Amino acid sequence: MNYYEQLGIAPDCDFAAIRKAYYRRAKECHPDLFGNAPEKAEEFKRLVMMFDTLSDPGKRRAYDETILISRTSGPSVQWSGVSIMDTDADDTLEELIVGNDPPKDTRLTTLFLDLEKTLVFMTCREAKNLYAGRRYGQSAKLFGALVRMAPSNVLYRVWLARSLVQIREYGKARVHYNAALILGSRRIPAQRLRTVRRELDELARRRAPLLHRIRHMFQTPQSAELKMPDEQMIEDASRIMERLLDEETRRNRRRLE
Repeated sequence: MNYYEQLGIAPDCDFAAIRKAYYRRAKECHPDLFGNAPEKAEEFKRLVMMFDTLSDPGKRRAYDETILISRTSGPSVQWSGVSIMDTDADDTLEELIVGNDPPKDTRLTTLFLDLEKTLVFMTCREAKNLYAGRRYGQSAKLFGALVRMAPSNVLYRVWLARSLVQIREYGKARVHYNAALILGSRRIPAQRLRTVRRELDELARRRAPLLHRIRHMFQTPQSAELKMPDEQMIEDASRIMERLLDEETRRNRRRLE
C-alpha cells in the first residue's frame, strides 16, 4: 500500500486533507497514549514519514513519481530538490526548529511528536502548498505572518520573497532576500545560500536588465561579498533602488513616446 492508501486519502487531495488524516492517525498510534509501547513508536515514526513526505510539495512530487515508476517496474526516484540552505538537512532543521519551540535535548526523530501544537511549522507547510498551487497572494500572506512570528528563519524569508516576486512586489522581495542572506551569514558555520544569491540575481536581471548588466561588468570578487548592514539599512537601500529603477523606467518610456 502506498502512503495515500495507508492514510485513507485520495492521491489528488489537498494539504487540509493530509493534515486531517495525520491528526486522526496520530490519535491511534501516538506513543504517549500507549505507554510508549515499541510497536506504537514504530507505527508513529512511519506516520511521521508519510506526513513529512506528502505535506511538502517537492517531496510529494518526487514520491508520486516513485509510484508511477514502480508500476512499470523501473528504478526508484530519490528526492533531489534544490535546497535553500546549504544542504537538505539544513533546510529540515531550519523548518523544524527556528521559530518553533522544540523541547530541550530533543532529537530529530522526536520533533514531530507534537506537530499538532507546532503552529509555525504547520503554517509553513500550508503556505508551501498554497505556493505550489500558484495561489501566490495567499502564500505571501501566510509567509508574511510566519516572518513576523519567526523573523530569524531563513526559509520563511525566502519563500515570502518568492511569493512576492510572483505578485510583482519586487522591492519587498529584494528586502527579504537580502535579510535571508544576512541571517545565513550569521549562522555558525555561516551559510553560503547559493540558491538565494541566484534568485536575487535573477530578480535584479528581471527588474532592470540594463542596470544588471552594468553591475556585473564592474563587479569585483571583493565587491560581490555580502556586506553586513542591519535590516533597516537594507530596507532603506531597497527603497532608494526601487525609486531609481522607477525613474529609469519612466525615462525609457519617454524615449519611446
